[in-house]
Amino acid sequence: MKKIGAITIGQAPRTDISEDIGDILGSDIELIQAGALDGLTIEEVKRLNPDGTGTTLVSRMRDGTAVTLQEQKILPLMQQRIDDLESQGVGAILILCTGEFPETFLSKVPLIYPSKVICGIVAALNNVSRIGVVTPDQDQIEDIKKKWGKIVETVIPVQWNPYLKKKSEQAASQLRDANVDLAVMDCFGYSSGMREFLAERISKPVILSRTIAARILREIA
Repeated sequence: MKKIGAITIGQAPRTDISEDIGDILGSDIELIQAGALDGLTIEEVKRLNPDGTGTTLVSRMRDGTAVTLQEQKILPLMQQRIDDLESQGVGAILILCTGEFPETFLSKVPLIYPSKVICGIVAALNNVSRIGVVTPDQDQIEDIKKKWGKIVETVIPVQWNPYLKKKSEQAASQLRDANVDLAVMDCFGYSSGMREFLAERISKPVILSRTIAARILREIA
């Protein structure tokens, strides 16, 4: 059986994600998860909270508690998890986050950055100039505008924390009123059920990060 790795910026296992990507990966692949925050207490995690000088990321602890992190503070922890997964013989590694991480990780196997995957897909679409981007935290809005503004003409960011709300009528209403060409759920916390809810409300295509990235992982595994 092939082994592939997955790194969450929170704690593993991410059982909420496994349900959506399991069918895509298939029964012939063993998914080995690791988390940047594995082994840390909530007090230790608080030291990794944003201090206003870096990029904000949102994930969850093993018990489902939502946590807000500063990307730059968790990079060394993520490198440790990459090393751990490689020692277990994985053939590829998927980062379970759509953050724009610097290309400084050292990996002997293919390392998939979902942010590049979803940005590449939108860039390849014809007649898409106005997109809605769903993000978990209000502090991520400016980063979202910069990230997607390089690809499309108009970016409509809306906030919806998937770890606190399974549905957000407010986010759906904002995107429907904005008449976007499509929406991107720019976080691994959003599920297939959340995607279906949003697509039904706005009557436009919705890209779900976790399933798109899982399909790429399946192709190269």
